[in-house]
Amino acid sequence: MKHINWNQASELGLIVRINSEVLHPLGLAMSRNPENGASEMLLVSPDGVWEYAHPLMDLPPAVSDEDARAKIAEWTKEQYA
Repeated sequence: MKHINWNQASELGLIVRINSEVLHPLGLAMSRNPENGASEMLLVSPDGVWEYAHPLMDLPPAVSDEDARAKIAEWTKEQYA
């Protein structure tokens, strides 16, 4: 099976999207270890609220969906080379 790690997902802006759109409203936040690209846990907010700084959320996505698909294809193609 093809795969990408969480460092690569972060590079695509996916962790911000997953956190802000799915996890933060539930009081959760994904964390990752940048040394190995693994995510071993979700953090639970003590007060049930997670928020990114507003300037960060006002930025455009790290890459477009089209560019993300191309980058994922590039990364996963290398796995079978």
